[in-house]
Amino acid sequence: MQNSFNVLEAKPAVQFFSFSIPAILGMLLTSGIVIIDGLFIGNIVGEAGLASVNLTLPVLYLFLGIAIMIGVGGSVKAGHSLGSGRQDQASRHFSLAIALSIITIATLTLLCFLFIDTLLEIINTKQALRQYVQTYLITILWFYPAMMINIVFSIFMRAQGKPGLALFLGLAGNALNVVLDYFMIVRLEMGLQGAALATGISVMVPMGCGILYFLSEYSVLNFVKFSWKMPDIGQIFFNGSSEMIGQLSVGFTTWMFNRVILSRMGVDGLAAYTIVGYVAFVQFMIITGFAIGLGPIVGYSFGAGKADHIRRIMKTAMMSSFITGLICWAVVLFSSSAIAGSFSPGNANISAIAKSGFNLFAAAFLLNGFNMMITAFFTSIGNAKISVIIASLRGLLLINLFVLILPSFMGDTGIWISYPLSELVTLCFSIVFLKQSNTYNNGHKAVLSSQQGK
Repeated sequence: MQNSFNVLEAKPAVQFFSFSIPAILGMLLTSGIVIIDGLFIGNIVGEAGLASVNLTLPVLYLFLGIAIMIGVGGSVKAGHSLGSGRQDQASRHFSLAIALSIITIATLTLLCFLFIDTLLEIINTKQALRQYVQTYLITILWFYPAMMINIVFSIFMRAQGKPGLALFLGLAGNALNVVLDYFMIVRLEMGLQGAALATGISVMVPMGCGILYFLSEYSVLNFVKFSWKMPDIGQIFFNGSSEMIGQLSVGFTTWMFNRVILSRMGVDGLAAYTIVGYVAFVQFMIITGFAIGLGPIVGYSFGAGKADHIRRIMKTAMMSSFITGLICWAVVLFSSSAIAGSFSPGNANISAIAKSGFNLFAAAFLLNGFNMMITAFFTSIGNAKISVIIASLRGLLLINLFVLILPSFMGDTGIWISYPLSELVTLCFSIVFLKQSNTYNNGHKAVLSSQQGK
């Protein structure tokens, strides 16, 4: 079997960065395109456009949750099979995951179209923004299936040791998106519909190339005949469940924040939250790149029985995440007004909101990397239960509890501080779980023992 792992021979730092840097670059390209979309929308369409796109994000995160759940869940099983030398079995896991992705995402898309009016009510669309939201959402929904399948493809490319290919295909699609953004939003003056079309059309190129790649002899994983075995399906869903909860939590939290901010600060407040969301998205994408790079190495090493290697990789990953968070927090600390002004020039109210809230919100960057790396670790060794607990704490339970309670006695400051406080409390639990992990603390025998127990 030909792949680019070489986990047992490479130094941990070299191995980690050889996987994570292409993933990070791919994530930065993705976040860069999102930010470019935001710049076009903010400067051409205005604050209402920014706020309207933010209102559609819970729907996107629902789709992302399902795609990443199946992709990560399937890649964990495929990675374990590759690590133990069972390439045919890995291809069957891959093929089953792709089939599950297509069926599930297509069904969800159909349901969204059938119940579009109900969906608009659920995401709390105000009358003044309804036409903007409806135009953008109906257009982008047509492309969500291709977008999600493309994400699943990229996860499996990295799982088989081809992070560079996933990066290259992402670069091609993102470059096309920039061109289409300018052409459709500026030249053709299509507004939010143009932004949605530009994003949707640009994902078709990497998806088509991904199909051709997995059909070729160059791929370790191929489309093969598989069986619809319920235990395998259940394990795929379960292994990726923490990642799904993470995405759904972001979607639910965005929905909750939208409601609270609209009621307290209005459209300008929601536009400001959208802008800080762009900044947070960049940092989140970098840390996600670390997690994506970490996953295949931990999964492969676990399959090969190398817990010592896992421990060294984890230390590298967590230190890298903290340094990244520190840099991103410092950038926000000194540039909050300038960042807000680039998205919404001339709006003094948004700049004032940004200056008072961004610095508090961004303090979470110092902590969230630790939680995300520990979640990725437990997912990669097949301990989805702990991953689900951590993901639920940080992304669903604590942050929404804080955003509902804190503004009552802290005012608007309570909104901004909810995110870092939830990460801090979650980190306490994450450290306890990591210290209790036999695989992380007790070395090679613990891995072999875990595998024999499956």
